[in-house]
Amino acid sequence: MTYMPFTLTTRYIIKKGSYGINMEVNDAVHNGWDVFLRKIKVANETDAAHEIRLFFTQDFHIYGYEAGDTAIYEPVLNAIIHYKGKRYFMVGGDAGGKGFYQYAIGYKEVEGKDGTWRDAEDGELSSNAVAQGAVDSAVSFKLDIASHDYEVVHYWISCGRSLREAAFLDSKVKQTGVDQMLLEVENYWSAWLNRLKIDLNILPREVSHLFKRSLLLMRAHADNRGGFLASLDSDIMGIQKDTYSYVWPRDGAMAALAFSNAGFTDVPAAFFGFCNQVIGDDSFFRHKYLPDGSIGSTWHALVDSAGRLQLPIQEDETATVLYAL
Repeated sequence: MTYMPFTLTTRYIIKKGSYGINMEVNDAVHNGWDVFLRKIKVANETDAAHEIRLFFTQDFHIYGYEAGDTAIYEPVLNAIIHYKGKRYFMVGGDAGGKGFYQYAIGYKEVEGKDGTWRDAEDGELSSNAVAQGAVDSAVSFKLDIASHDYEVVHYWISCGRSLREAAFLDSKVKQTGVDQMLLEVENYWSAWLNRLKIDLNILPREVSHLFKRSLLLMRAHADNRGGFLASLDSDIMGIQKDTYSYVWPRDGAMAALAFSNAGFTDVPAAFFGFCNQVIGDDSFFRHKYLPDGSIGSTWHALVDSAGRLQLPIQEDETATVLYAL
């Protein structure tokens, strides 16, 4: 996987050599709306026409756990909706003016069930329209592609705190078009990078590009309300059932310094605002936080091995923030 130059839009190629089919895929999250966007260009490089079916699966753990989710097919909008509480995810798509070819909703992670993606293995989906509990879903698109020609599939997920909000964003994608929204994403991040205050002309082009790419990837980890996620790595899920998706004040301070030195002072300003909200009356920062400001998980005890009281902190979490500020 790579990125389009100077943007946060991905670009990757999938080649099915034995079938003579190549796919170019672009993914992005819109900069102004809570929408995930995907464009797939499917090329038939053979001398014969082909029917191609593409399958997409949706496996959400809303609020971080699998229980109590609902998935339902909405026939008027031709969409799949996953929801729990005040979180709604509306899945839509388009292929040559047509929506989903087939869909299926079912169960996962219970009673030995792998998931609804198994339903796609024979090329057909069951059209089961609703399920509750530990659920997932699958949708498909059918393309008839002439020899040495291509077709385009658009796929998106609109996210909201209510069904109305998710449906509004779904309609906005349909009105604006995925291609236009992807262009808006590219233009936004290119303009954002142009605020760079450092002259990179003296550097080799590869180094200059890496510098800009690093700024974009750092920004992708920075919540708009100031929480800098240390990493979206989930390697320890298999060991401790946890992730690194927390705000470590120390790590955030290092990122804030880098942003400041590059001239993007509005991003660290939001981070320091976040720090001001979470530090509390005891004048030090806790081990780590969630992006909403609540205290994150920790491995620091309140007593040492001898039973003596100790603070459950890392001193540099506080000191590094002070230095950066």
